[in-house]
Amino acid sequence: MGKIAFEKISSTFTILNPFNNFASEEHCVEVRKDPLLGDTSIYNPYLKDKARAFFGQNDPELIQALARESAKNCIFCGENVVGKTARYPSDILPEGRIRKGDAVLFSNLFSLGAYHPVIALGSAHFLKLSEFTPLILAEGFEAAQEFLRCVYCRDKSAVFTTVCSNYLLPAGASLVHPHMQMLVTPVAYSYHARMRDAARAHYEKNGTSYYDDLVAEEKRTGARFIIQQNNWHWLAAFSPMGSNEITAIHDKEADFEVLPATALHDLAYGISKVLLLYERLGHLSFNYALYSVRNSGRDAGQRCVFKIVSRQNLYPNYRNDDYFMQKMLQTELIFNLPEELADQLRIIF
Repeated sequence: MGKIAFEKISSTFTILNPFNNFASEEHCVEVRKDPLLGDTSIYNPYLKDKARAFFGQNDPELIQALARESAKNCIFCGENVVGKTARYPSDILPEGRIRKGDAVLFSNLFSLGAYHPVIALGSAHFLKLSEFTPLILAEGFEAAQEFLRCVYCRDKSAVFTTVCSNYLLPAGASLVHPHMQMLVTPVAYSYHARMRDAARAHYEKNGTSYYDDLVAEEKRTGARFIIQQNNWHWLAAFSPMGSNEITAIHDKEADFEVLPATALHDLAYGISKVLLLYERLGHLSFNYALYSVRNSGRDAGQRCVFKIVSRQNLYPNYRNDDYFMQKMLQTELIFNLPEELADQLRIIF
């Protein structure tokens, strides 16, 4: 057996369908296990039909009204981002904030860690997914990286970094204006810690990086591998942690702080392509996270890893797309097979 195992377990069963005169139907449920963590996801081909009802369709009038009304008092728009957002003390940031083009980084009023800035992106209050240009995203990552360098200079205990985003209400955003958040902490939060520990165990057992092995195996099989762009490898996750998960892995670095500017722009370009795919699939809301471990010599085999998932669509009285299966059983539903997502995203790249 190779170092990377793509494990699938299938079960078949029969139901009598009341919507088809109780005709007999054979169903097949496939349980997939994430090769690193063992986390499970479930695929049933019939879920494709349910997906239309599950996610609904975005309501253009509701979206326009939300964008219009929320813009009136948006603290991220225009000069409000200077007059109505918190600054950092001068011992952390001499200017209190960081500007990179149209991106502005500032202190979070409701921090979830010692260093938890927010980064307002672009001048537009609302963006369709196809309007997230590589430049808008890259400026945000550049601001985040500059902040991380400031933290590293003053705090040796700052080891774990995530750069994250919630876009629109179904993804957990409290403001419509596009933005990122960043957490720099001495303790890895649960999922990040599990990733770090499992990758380290793989390295200790095999003498190789899990992520290098994963990329090599995905390239060999080809079903979910999408593209290599310089140092980033893009693939559809075998057992996704969320709907339509796409993953990018840097082939050398574990620490976001040391990524060159070209790597940030390459990452931003790739994200813009994923968001274009989500728009074509009918989605508008998303979450993503970039996971980073400070170069300390203790985490051999680590890499910078980026994960992005689509979220529930926006319409009146929409339902949340996380329920007991995701929250309590930590098992995701697969509506679009990763292999099919990879086919579609290759074309967009």
